[in-house]
Amino acid sequence: MEQPDETLISVVVLELGSTWPPWLAEYQAQAPNSMVIAQSSDESSSSFAQRINRKMDEVGAHDAAIHAGLLVSNGALDSATVDARQAICDALLRVMLKKQRGELVLASDVTAGDAIRHQLFALAGTLCDELHGTRVSVRVRFDTIRPSPSVSGVMKSVTPVAASESRSENDGHSSNSSR
Repeated sequence: MEQPDETLISVVVLELGSTWPPWLAEYQAQAPNSMVIAQSSDESSSSFAQRINRKMDEVGAHDAAIHAGLLVSNGALDSATVDARQAICDALLRVMLKKQRGELVLASDVTAGDAIRHQLFALAGTLCDELHGTRVSVRVRFDTIRPSPSVSGVMKSVTPVAASESRSENDGHSSNSSR
């Protein structure tokens, strides 16, 4: 049985120094409730992963289901950060698998070098090994764009468009959208 929209959430995890994804609205349109967890400047990668693990325990104990979990990488490749990334993804996937729905998105900006790209793809591959036969998926994105210095960083609220409004705006014509 599908979850009612009111119980769907998107969880955005921002590593210290990462860039806010401009495409986040794609996910928020389908999950009206959002949770943003950002690593503080005085928080180690390990402590950050532990904090997310505790938060996901709380989320998993309620009726909410994660529609999308987004881990936005800062590009660091030290062993503590890589281990924390794995632990964060495991915590998000634990909740998704319990509810049998969700998409985990590993992201970095367009300036990400080959090493971080390879690390995120390798992590996605490892995570996918645990998902056979489930309705949970993993995705990797590198199209996050660094904002210009004049951009405030404040995101506008997103309101889902009712199906009838969407049809009237398209005048019966179908549109292609990419995901």
